[in-house]
Amino acid sequence: MELIDAKGLAALRINDTKKVRMFNVWATWCGPCVKEFPELVATSRKFGLREFEFISISLDDPKTLGEVKTFLEKYNAIVPDKIKPSLKAEGRKGNAYVFNESNTDGLIQALDPEWPGPIPHTLVVAPGGEVIYRYNGPVDGDELRAKILESMGRYFVPETATP
Repeated sequence: MELIDAKGLAALRINDTKKVRMFNVWATWCGPCVKEFPELVATSRKFGLREFEFISISLDDPKTLGEVKTFLEKYNAIVPDKIKPSLKAEGRKGNAYVFNESNTDGLIQALDPEWPGPIPHTLVVAPGGEVIYRYNGPVDGDELRAKILESMGRYFVPETATP
């Protein structure tokens, strides 16, 4: 768990990595956010061996980091081993954040200017920053994963596999 501001989020949103990044803005006090969270974790696990990263951004009060951490642990929202080296190379400790600015306008501008504002909000970004998927409200997990597969390709060959 780390705090993040609009500037830090904008840097992540640029996505100058090889990873597809799925951003989700949520809060522990948001019923629809809590209800959809297992689908997001399932999506992260499905792509856990690929160049994929689930970045959660909580709008909870930064004073409640413990509650946010407990929530994430409850749903096993962990960093897959596959991306730990890339996080370290980027100078990041993890992929779970609490937004620490009182005004969310900066968050919206940094992440997705087309976002109407309510949460949950999900944005999937390809390497280089192209938007693959955006959805305001609770996602349909199957639809979300289908959009990601359209971008990443349906077939995955691990780097260690031999032809």
